[in-house]
Amino acid sequence: MIITEFDQSLFLAEYWQKKPCVIRGFIKSFVDPIDEHELAGLAQEPDIDSRIVSYSNQQWIATQGPIEDFEELCVGAWSLLVQGVDRYIDEVDELTDLVNFIPNWRLDDVMISFSNEGAGVGPHTDQYDVFIIQGKGKRRWQVGLPGDYAESIPHPLLRQIDGFEAVIDEVLLPGDVVYIPPKHPHNGVALSDCLNYSIGFRAPTSLEMLSGLIDENRIEPAESLRYTDPDISRLRNTKDKNTNNSSAVSSNEIQKIKQLLQAFLDSESADNALLQFLSRQSLPSDEALNADYDSDEIKAALLEGATLARMTGVKPVYAQEQSNEQFIFYIDGNEFKASKTLRAVLELMLNVKEVRIGEGSDTSVDVSVLEQPDFIALVMQLVNLGYWVLLD
Repeated sequence: MIITEFDQSLFLAEYWQKKPCVIRGFIKSFVDPIDEHELAGLAQEPDIDSRIVSYSNQQWIATQGPIEDFEELCVGAWSLLVQGVDRYIDEVDELTDLVNFIPNWRLDDVMISFSNEGAGVGPHTDQYDVFIIQGKGKRRWQVGLPGDYAESIPHPLLRQIDGFEAVIDEVLLPGDVVYIPPKHPHNGVALSDCLNYSIGFRAPTSLEMLSGLIDENRIEPAESLRYTDPDISRLRNTKDKNTNNSSAVSSNEIQKIKQLLQAFLDSESADNALLQFLSRQSLPSDEALNADYDSDEIKAALLEGATLARMTGVKPVYAQEQSNEQFIFYIDGNEFKASKTLRAVLELMLNVKEVRIGEGSDTSVDVSVLEQPDFIALVMQLVNLGYWVLLD
């Protein structure tokens, strides 16, 4: 379970969602894109999810952010944990490119933790996959196999397990990674002041996805199929003298209702609503990022050599197979459409960080695209919403 030379195909075949592993030197000469002081600054923001977990005098304490007094809370062995840092710092967002062989819709966020010597959050299990990159310092990681573990709650904000047998017991150095699949118990303890970058992947349940699909506003009542039962005598078998029980629901009726639901799930409307749900990221709502370009300004800037750059944290989603006349994609629950003739250009924009017009590189497109009003209009919309920016 120790990998010294990372091979993407081998990892996906043998480890992803199957078994944990340590990847030595996953990032060569790793340099932290953030330090603990910047992390503490983020933890003071009310819109950012953060917490401090400490163990002192044989007692676990967890405090939810925003954090105002670090001196009071950072006692004993303590860790500062901040969620969603990839949505605010570009260099942290770039860490997700290292695992871009997993689709955007599965990516949750990058959580960063700073711990002093001896700190951790206790042995526990998670319901999602995670790649944990070791930044500065050293941390000992122990990982076990799924099992029936007794759970303990030493604090309302902490869920731990009483213990497990480790199949991985390794000390990670800067640039090393531990990959932990769902339900595998694990425990990380800092051996010195250290930073860790946890790239987590969401794994919604079927009920969560169904609820999310229904909540999406693109499903119109007129598009939903209404239940009818002109064949009620057959459904309820009214020839049976014992079928006059109005409280009963027959197995035939239940089956028909399930078929109605399945017909909806198989519809194009449900496909689109599901994509909209999967694209949601809870991106920061920073009005300062909004712009007010008109189409002429967009075209002129691109002609003059401006780079079209996707903003920090923006992870677009689109259906690989599309049969209609428009190419559709989603960003944080918002739908965007353009002519299908623009699909190749848009796929490049959606899958790389920066695009230039008129240069002969893998991330450039022909200048002729600027003569298509649909393209200019879409770029104007994306830039004015703050999802892309124009860089000189």
